Amino acid sequence: MKQLALLCLLATSAIAQDGEYQLRWSSIMLANNRQSIGIPFFAPGRRYIPLDKLDMHENSVQNFRARVFTYLAERNFEEATAWMEKMTSSYPKEHGFIGESYLSRLHDYPRALQHLQAYDALTASFDDMIGNNPVSYLLGLTYRSLGDHSKAINHFSIGIDSLSLKHGAEWVNYRHFVSRAVSYIATGQAEKALTDLNKAAKNYSRSALVAYHKGRAFQQLNRLAEARAAFQDASFFYKALRAERTGDYQEDNDNPVYEEEIDEALSQLKQSKP
Repeated sequence: MKQLALLCLLATSAIAQDGEYQLRWSSIMLANNRQSIGIPFFAPGRRYIPLDKLDMHENSVQNFRARVFTYLAERNFEEATAWMEKMTSSYPKEHGFIGESYLSRLHDYPRALQHLQAYDALTASFDDMIGNNPVSYLLGLTYRSLGDHSKAINHFSIGIDSLSLKHGAEWVNYRHFVSRAVSYIATGQAEKALTDLNKAAKNYSRSALVAYHKGRAFQQLNRLAEARAAFQDASFFYKALRAERTGDYQEDNDNPVYEEEIDEALSQLKQSKP
């Protein structure tokens, strides 16, 4: 009887701990969706594992990844890509990591598409995560980089809409709304872009990125006074973020915005009629 009571106590404790974990994870996810990105993995000053410290004979995911990270950090792209391609034969699930690396670090979009599609096909009915992003989002970025905004919008929508329907727009990373808005603007759908950008602003109200693309959307709609106000907000938020950060900081590396672009947009509007 004592053993049964102990088992019940342990089970209750495990359920409580699982509930606490879910609450913590939910808090982290929501917080992440409301702030600009942190320091990227390949930022200057980070330390990497020297190649002579790696076991040359070890065949593991960790060993493969360590080699890739180190070669990329050393800008030895030939060796990095060779090891990236070797990984897939032994570890098919690494298609995701490889695809993201081709997309974000090497900007080799055809190879990124190949690996991300292979990763997505492993669980076709589920939108798997790669790092902090669903594979649908990374596919959207890839198609956008290849100039296919229609396919990009479709893939952005898979991740955004499913999460919004289940949990609400506040659960969507604000940068995902921005990325879809960029493709909406590129295809002349400024009203849809503004809808996404307003949702993004609710999730992160101090975003120069959101304000800048709001300005672009208002410009497309010939709402010039609102465009000017949005670009002024973008300039203010950009300067505020720059004061908080050091180095070549970008709010979102997949959607870079530069102060010169904001200044140029404001200058053009000053020269045009209100």
